[in-house]
Amino acid sequence: MASGNGEARVYVGAESHGLYRLSPGSDNWETLTMGLPDRVEVQGIALHPDNPAIVYAGTNDGPYRSDDRGDHWERLDYPKGAPGVWTFLFRPGDPTVMYIGTAPGEIYRSTNSGDSWQKLNTTMGSNECQMTFPTRVIGLTADPNFPDEMYAGLEVAGVIRSADGGESWEEITGSLAPNEDTLDLHGVQCTAASPHTVFLTTRQGPFIGPDRGSEWIPIDFGNYSEITYTRDLFAAPHDPNVLFVSIGAAARSSQGAVYRSRDLFRTFETVGQGVKAQSTMMAVRSDPRNPNHVFCVARDGEAFGSTDDGQNWTTYPLPEAAKEVRGLALG
Repeated sequence: MASGNGEARVYVGAESHGLYRLSPGSDNWETLTMGLPDRVEVQGIALHPDNPAIVYAGTNDGPYRSDDRGDHWERLDYPKGAPGVWTFLFRPGDPTVMYIGTAPGEIYRSTNSGDSWQKLNTTMGSNECQMTFPTRVIGLTADPNFPDEMYAGLEVAGVIRSADGGESWEEITGSLAPNEDTLDLHGVQCTAASPHTVFLTTRQGPFIGPDRGSEWIPIDFGNYSEITYTRDLFAAPHDPNVLFVSIGAAARSSQGAVYRSRDLFRTFETVGQGVKAQSTMMAVRSDPRNPNHVFCVARDGEAFGSTDDGQNWTTYPLPEAAKEVRGLALG
């Protein structure tokens, strides 16, 4: 193996544009095209939690699925002309039930592993900020202890919650409004280690929402990093106390890094020796089957992998066409 990108495959999606795969033993990205639209925009990627050969891609043309690790793709039964897909969620304990969040902001559910999708009755709430892009459902999560408790992070509109598996939704933005910096959600996660709690990343920094998001407790991320624009939030599959956060100096910046909390946002640390990018770090993932394998991607086409929990990082530059990099999956 030339420089060791782990035994898992890495999938990266770019909004402008393309879907790319890095296979074990390779340093070169493959461009995946079979069955996908031309110049595909890929904002979100997810691997089936029980079978990493099954890959889902959220595109400008809706959700696509591959059953062979990305070699071939099929468009799923999703309304033509419906919004592009930005995020996926598998229901904890039952991956046949899936959810997607879109831009403009809508939420869809599948009860048959993604074969078909139905739009849920959702509203983006009263805190939508007028941006150069439509409100996005940028993140979806469910409490592993209480899977009917779901949360959607909205960019730029705050948070909504469902108590019944997505049938109905309510606004819980609370003290995040009316500040555009804190309404600008990027990541939303729950973990088994902290029932009835939701964790957020925003333009201003991280927040903890105890008691199902009844209040929002800000974290002073400046105690740990000079740059405090927090982007992606990823709950480690191997340890429910661990949360990864990708950061930058702004939405578009010349700096990027990855931090980790081992204690549910009480404190933060760099991952191993730390990794630095020349643009905002947009996503971070660890391998569910090998927690020492961590990967992250930055907005302008940089990608970094570590097989020793961040002690050493290898750079895997993406093809020149890949800009506005957002989607990432590892497994």
